[in-house]
Amino acid sequence: MTEATQDAELASQAMARHFELDEAIAIIQGKHKAELEPLLEEQKLCDVFVKDFMNTAGIQQYKIASGSQAYFTTKDSVSVEDFDATIAYILEHQAFHMLNKAVNKTAVKEYIEVNKAPPPGVKYDSYRDLNWRRGKG
Repeated sequence: MTEATQDAELASQAMARHFELDEAIAIIQGKHKAELEPLLEEQKLCDVFVKDFMNTAGIQQYKIASGSQAYFTTKDSVSVEDFDATIAYILEHQAFHMLNKAVNKTAVKEYIEVNKAPPPGVKYDSYRDLNWRRGKG
């Protein structure tokens, strides 16, 4: 048996084992999900109850005898609803600090296809990722 044939056989065995492990992992994850589901649901009910209690009482934090506590923090979310209006405001007021430093990956790839290089100031990387697909047999 040549080294290439031996390597191909080992690769075939490794791929078959990969899919066996996929099945074993899926079974364990299914059991895990089923075991966690009632606990997560109960935890969610506790969260809702405590949040409602604190809101009704008008308190920012609540501590119990063990020292554990619940407290509110503020999380912000920003999205653009009207891009034309937003960009017009930014340009008119020179409010460039409102923009993120990012470019659209799809647009850059299209640019590279036409121009054979990325736009000035843009770094483009591509890598090969190994993916798996189970056969039908």
